[in-house]
Amino acid sequence: MIIEPVTRIEGNAVIEVRDGKVYFKVLEFRGFEKFLEGRSFEYVPMITARICGICPVAHAVASARAIENAFGIEISERAEDLRRVLLLAQTIQSHALHLFFLALPDYFKSDSFVGVPKDLVSLGIELRKIANKIVESIAVRPIHPEVIVGGVARDISKNPVDDLRTLLNGLVSKINDLNILKEGEVLSETAYLSLNTAGKIDFYGETLKGYDGEFFEFKPEDYGNYIEEKVESYSFTKFPYLKGKVCRVGPLARLNLTKVDTDIAREMSKEFKNIRHETLLYNYARLVEIVYCLEKTIEILENVRSGEIRQLVKPREGVGIGVVEAPRGTLIHHYEFDNKGLLRKANLIVPTTINNTAINQDLNVMYKKGREEDFEKIVRAYDPCLSCSTH
Repeated sequence: MIIEPVTRIEGNAVIEVRDGKVYFKVLEFRGFEKFLEGRSFEYVPMITARICGICPVAHAVASARAIENAFGIEISERAEDLRRVLLLAQTIQSHALHLFFLALPDYFKSDSFVGVPKDLVSLGIELRKIANKIVESIAVRPIHPEVIVGGVARDISKNPVDDLRTLLNGLVSKINDLNILKEGEVLSETAYLSLNTAGKIDFYGETLKGYDGEFFEFKPEDYGNYIEEKVESYSFTKFPYLKGKVCRVGPLARLNLTKVDTDIAREMSKEFKNIRHETLLYNYARLVEIVYCLEKTIEILENVRSGEIRQLVKPREGVGIGVVEAPRGTLIHHYEFDNKGLLRKANLIVPTTINNTAINQDLNVMYKKGREEDFEKIVRAYDPCLSCSTH
């Protein structure tokens, strides 16, 4: 049996059942890791922003962070706040796109968002609109944004706090209508990975937190001691493992591993007081994170710290690792530069790559249960970004 293409996801994939086993095959190939080689440092964030049209901010910020780490640069507190706002805004628009247009049709027994109630679709549109405006105000463009090594491209011009509060109130009024997202079943138990700061959710955090039956933490520069990348012949997406175990990242992992420190989202996140393994809970976790990102963006913009938004950068020979939480999970950029600031080597570990093994594992569980009709629904729960994942 072959399902081709898998619909309502970003990128191209095939689900194939052969000899009693299910394969999630990603056959497109991008190659960013190779053609970044030899590029001057200032162009690298611009190029990596072109990896994806949905989560370009995460790639650009992770890239800039890796370069700054290699050159020994610390950005100002204000620039750090603005980068956090960029990551939060991008998460709002990405989660809104997936939740209201790609995932919700599954819950309303529809093949497209046409079957989703119009008020929810309208809410999704408004969430994406304001989030893209915030990205544009700081990073010039919502797609292919400019994130400068040493800071950000622009200071935020018009403070959108009032508009954000209006959207937050509108979303909260619809939460009961979205309780359908709480349904799910445990297909398989996995390890989890996420950034955090002092145990709290932070898309620009400093420490990686993992769970493999027990909780543990490690520094981003030590990721090679914990994450092993493998390949399989049937897919151009790699298969990373965390301490040898199948691992998941993204909204479900973040809420399983970290505490939410905003009022409304904290109450919603009580569903995750224990480790939850239900794959479809990814969608409810996205709803919680949209609320969190709205609340957190308001908080940061009302208390944004002082400092220059950018600083001069002097290249040097070095190795740098930049990690952020992209909408789909932990994103790692690892660079090696010569003394002229030219990139010798790049390694990218993308959230969908980390989730790849779990996707394959879930599909095989569903096949054994005779639930082939739910294959695509399970894949969509992960919101895979396949053009991000094939390098």
